[in-house]
Amino acid sequence: MSTSERVRTFFRVNRGLLLSLVALAVAVYLSATYVRQYLAVHTRSSLSVQHLVPVVVARTVISAMTPLTPQEVTVESWPSTDAPPGSFSSVAPLVGSWSLETVEPGVPLVASDVFQPQSANILAARIAPGDMATDLPLSAADAVDGLIQPGDTVSLFTTITESDGKVVTEDFMNRVKVLSVNGSMVPSSSPTPGQGETLILALPPEQIAALLFAEQKGTITAVLDAPHSTAQAPTPYGLSQWERPIP
Repeated sequence: MSTSERVRTFFRVNRGLLLSLVALAVAVYLSATYVRQYLAVHTRSSLSVQHLVPVVVARTVISAMTPLTPQEVTVESWPSTDAPPGSFSSVAPLVGSWSLETVEPGVPLVASDVFQPQSANILAARIAPGDMATDLPLSAADAVDGLIQPGDTVSLFTTITESDGKVVTEDFMNRVKVLSVNGSMVPSSSPTPGQGETLILALPPEQIAALLFAEQKGTITAVLDAPHSTAQAPTPYGLSQWERPIP
């Protein structure tokens, strides 16, 4: 039997098997095509529902209890379902914030990670660069009857002995901002006149040295400045002025 006859005989005998294999191949192809199309449609549908949102994340390690800087954070696009509750969508609400905990790079910042020093009564955040804070205990007679409030501006008077031996009362410090009164950085809703006060003042180091020296040498009296005062400091008042009538 020739080769061509053997081939024809093979196809004739196994025609049913070959047709089944062809049908199976077609079925597999159609199934694979359907699965690919289904997955593509389903993925597009999921992405359309799960839209992206901006999320503020740490760009570098943010140490605990430090002021946040724009260089430490960045805004990334995250799926809305992955954005943690309390996350920030922009950097603007974080201006002036401090960190409560250490935040690793790539981790979103949430509201519980930060705080605002001004509203949280953090004294250090209210001291200008280059200044230092110190306390000044005063009696009611030396603190405007005990009615000085946080945020007021005061001038400080003291009595000193000059190099020539003359004793004078001098306005030696002006326009000093009061940060705190009796441990509070917010004005009292119910002032208590007649009581002494402890003022927290922020001053350059050389003025703090002068204030501490004045405290050791005599009594200090705080006088309340008018809002936005531009009054000039008076000249020291001594015995020579005392002996002349005030016009």
